[in-house]
Amino acid sequence: MLMGVVEALLVLTGILLIYSLVFFALIWFLHRPRGRFVKVAGVDIHYLEHAPDEPEGAPIVLVHGASGNLGDMAESLMPLLRKRHRVIAFDRPGHGWSKRPGHPDITDPARQAEVLHEAIKALGLEKPVLLGHSWGGAVATAYALAYPEELSGLVVMSGATHVWEGETAWYHRLVAMPIIGTIFLYLLMVPGGQALSGPGVTGNFAPNKAPENYARRIGLPLLFRPSNFRNNSADSSNLRSWLKAQSKRYREIKVPTIIITGNRDQTVLAKLHSYALHDEIAGSEMIKLVNVGHMPHYVRPDLVVDALSRLARGERPLAGTHIVEPRDNGG
Repeated sequence: MLMGVVEALLVLTGILLIYSLVFFALIWFLHRPRGRFVKVAGVDIHYLEHAPDEPEGAPIVLVHGASGNLGDMAESLMPLLRKRHRVIAFDRPGHGWSKRPGHPDITDPARQAEVLHEAIKALGLEKPVLLGHSWGGAVATAYALAYPEELSGLVVMSGATHVWEGETAWYHRLVAMPIIGTIFLYLLMVPGGQALSGPGVTGNFAPNKAPENYARRIGLPLLFRPSNFRNNSADSSNLRSWLKAQSKRYREIKVPTIIITGNRDQTVLAKLHSYALHDEIAGSEMIKLVNVGHMPHYVRPDLVVDALSRLARGERPLAGTHIVEPRDNGG
């Protein structure tokens, strides 16, 4: 009896391993790098760049959030921005096709801001406007604190900027375990990720509807590779501890800032993060989208593009809170 159970477990393990390895190979073939690479801190950082013949104003840099890659920006804002602006989207270190530098504190948004700063300098981008979405909002605010004279503007969109309460997701705790975590990543992550990605996308967009084939279009399966998921898990698990110190400094930010948030965001709560950030950055503008969730760049990309364009042209933010009602935003 015992031998039969052991044999069944070995067969199941073999099936799961083969399934995962085939899936990893398919990811490699179906979701190749969209852009080019720049060498920073000894590793390749992946970026995608578009520009018209005569770009308008300052260049624009886009930084994605957790569980994502630059495909999220390539499928939403870049097609609109590229008509008038030089626009660059990066895979954050250890995400998408960017490698992870060996810095011990690389989960710190400030360390990731350093990496992007070096990449931006290497590409010759002078005083860009920087947008950070979700986890990328922590990177963008860290960048504004570290390099205030090197930005033309800052847009924080559904940004994770303050400490929140709650437990770390169970799978992040599991991944952190030395042996069990590796087993999980190579045997269970692929089928589990495929099962949970649909509800995850739906929850991120709620109460709005996700675009058709969103996961495939942005290359979400890249997340399920072991190294990528481990990096994402470490970033997500450690963010709160880094924000304890960073969030105390937001009143120092003097860069022209526009904050965009949906009041129905259940992924990064607007009151805890965006509203508080708006109160702390003097002269900032907050655009509050009623009945919009975590993905304003898909629900109202026109408003996000307008905010970026205004800052790229050197216009000052319209200080205060500006509410966009449901009848105007299609939510």
